[in-house]
Amino acid sequence: MRRFPAILILSAIAAAGCAHVNEASQAHDLAATQGKYHVTLTGDVEAVAGRCQFVRNLVPDDEPTFRPTDAELPDYFRTEAVYNGADTVVVRGRVGEAYICGPGPLNPDGTRKKADAGPH
Repeated sequence: MRRFPAILILSAIAAAGCAHVNEASQAHDLAATQGKYHVTLTGDVEAVAGRCQFVRNLVPDDEPTFRPTDAELPDYFRTEAVYNGADTVVVRGRVGEAYICGPGPLNPDGTRKKADAGPH
């Protein structure tokens, strides 16, 4: 009889984990179909230096699931950038640096995230 509550708790934890994975997958799909069109690719480092906020490096060769070809790189950079909230990617060969250059981070669908209301 003591196993039933434990099984119930483990089932609830597994369901919560699956919901999180499903939500992340949906956000990534949204970034790949809509959001990527709101991301700018550039090779001009000086255009972002000092005025944009660095988000993260994008290294397609470190992807565990697939290695994008050179032809797939622009879509890869745009999709991963918007998924992480960035609106600009500085491309250097097969490596990209994602930045937020606009007024705030992007949602996966390409819209701006609403600023949290601060204390009044």
